[in-house]
Amino acid sequence: MTQPLVQGLPLHTRSLTVWVRPMAGGRWLARGDVIDLRKNGFVPSSYDVQPSGIIHSMNIELELDPDTLRIERVRVDQPYVAVEPSIASEGECCRDPAPRLTDLAGECLDGAFAKKLSGNFGGPLGCSHLLTLFQLMASAVPRAAEIEHARFAREGTRPAEDERFFRRSVFVDGFEIDETRNDVSVQLADTAIRPYDPDTSSFQRLELSHEVKTFVTIERKGLLIDRLDVRERMRTAETILDSEWVDHGEQVAAIVGHRIVPGLAGRIFGALGSDPALNTVRDNLLMLAPGFIQVIAAQMERHFEDQIRAARAQRDRPPNAALGGQQGACYMWRAGGALERARDRFGRID
Repeated sequence: MTQPLVQGLPLHTRSLTVWVRPMAGGRWLARGDVIDLRKNGFVPSSYDVQPSGIIHSMNIELELDPDTLRIERVRVDQPYVAVEPSIASEGECCRDPAPRLTDLAGECLDGAFAKKLSGNFGGPLGCSHLLTLFQLMASAVPRAAEIEHARFAREGTRPAEDERFFRRSVFVDGFEIDETRNDVSVQLADTAIRPYDPDTSSFQRLELSHEVKTFVTIERKGLLIDRLDVRERMRTAETILDSEWVDHGEQVAAIVGHRIVPGLAGRIFGALGSDPALNTVRDNLLMLAPGFIQVIAAQMERHFEDQIRAARAQRDRPPNAALGGQQGACYMWRAGGALERARDRFGRID
């Protein structure tokens, strides 16, 4: 693989991870975490200025039946959220909708789950970050089960209780090339591990390493995808030197030239179809749009600069509607909510 380059000022990193391990009683525990780390700038946030640093830190834990992938219990924790309860938010908080996720106990992580999740927690019903994380878990956990069940059928050994056997890691990194372009990378890695054996080296425990790397250049004014480079590689301990990168440029070529938001998910499914061999590539690309939304927030200083220039020149100022989330994107930005009522005060330059 000739390493494609990203360049520019580091703006934001989104980290999403999912791991799976056995629990007592034969069940599995799956945990997902999302962390947003802003590396540049500041953004108004309901009642103060949100600086660089950790913006979101949230996790979901699922207790599962390993054979049916039926969810027996859901736990949610959100140590860092964008909007804490305050006078400005009228007491509302990003944590308010999280209990809706517990209603999904009893459902199975099957082909119908994504629709149920969106119906229960999508848009103004929930939190877009928890929704993105749960969507990733809903694809990663069945993949973990597929790999582990096949390995057990072949080798006849099971991981010990509390021994993690699968992890999916996704990292979205955004950069500012110049005033007109951004580079974004999305790196996904699935790592499956064999059970511990005192006579086996740690390297030989590698069951599978499955990587997908995406590199994108975005023209910021129109939010158009100008470059899209997608590569995939699968390796095992036995094939570590023999596996090569597969270029998926032809499959995703139709996405180039279109906006990254809105509508990217539909274009991804249109380009890749329903081929299960491309599931992991699809999962990688579906993390691009929600990650990019966090990247552009790290360039909000330009909005303030434009406001000040317009005020000094006595021109019409850029609308404050450019600040904050899109109406209906989540519970906090629902129509008629506290943040919607307060939006005109956000980022105002008097």
